[in-house]
Amino acid sequence: MSKNDLDSFVSAVAAGALIPDPATMFNPWGDHDPLHDTGPDAPRIRADHLQRYLAARLGRARVLLIAEAPSYSGAKFSGMAMTSERDVLAAHAAGRGSDYFDGGFRRTSRVLPQLKNTDGMLERTASIVWAAMSGNGWAPTDFVLWNAVAYHPHDAGRPLTNRAPSVSERRALRPLLEQFLALFPGVPRLAIGRICQHSLADMGIDALPARHPSYGGAPEFRAAVADLRARLTA
Repeated sequence: MSKNDLDSFVSAVAAGALIPDPATMFNPWGDHDPLHDTGPDAPRIRADHLQRYLAARLGRARVLLIAEAPSYSGAKFSGMAMTSERDVLAAHAAGRGSDYFDGGFRRTSRVLPQLKNTDGMLERTASIVWAAMSGNGWAPTDFVLWNAVAYHPHDAGRPLTNRAPSVSERRALRPLLEQFLALFPGVPRLAIGRICQHSLADMGIDALPARHPSYGGAPEFRAAVADLRARLTA
């Protein structure tokens, strides 16, 4: 796929036109969270992160990892699915920022004591996923992380909560998932977690299953990515 296709996708995601109810779904690339963002330019920063993250993987990715939906501690602030600010900031400090994309990275979460985010927001599942992929020999640009539901579902009036997206929300946002998949034609897909697997099956989208790494599932998740790597290199 071309850069124009990527530009169209990021623009569509940022526009958020398909969100059924903005009161219960946050768009990291188009919405400003006045309580928790560093400033009103936060959505633009996150859209830039997403653009450069995906651009670094166009034509190079060997597997797509798809989870259910973003969490408040991951893409909501980093702009990248299953990726936390703290890990990206630590990688830059260690000279490994290009694991994500070339160029600088700017945090968008405001430092607040209750968030314990002095070093950036941390999503533990994201850290497990990245460590499992690198630990099984996948280069950072070998894989792309995304969600079946692009936006962060939360309880009304509580932006720092996570909830499962409804069937109607998943179906309403299906065009964005299809647009994402079209950027990486023919690339194998790994559906992370049973809920995501059911979501993709409901939409008629083929994907191999992998155990969600949270709640003790990390060993089985690592085994799934190792098995997929063995298949692709056989």
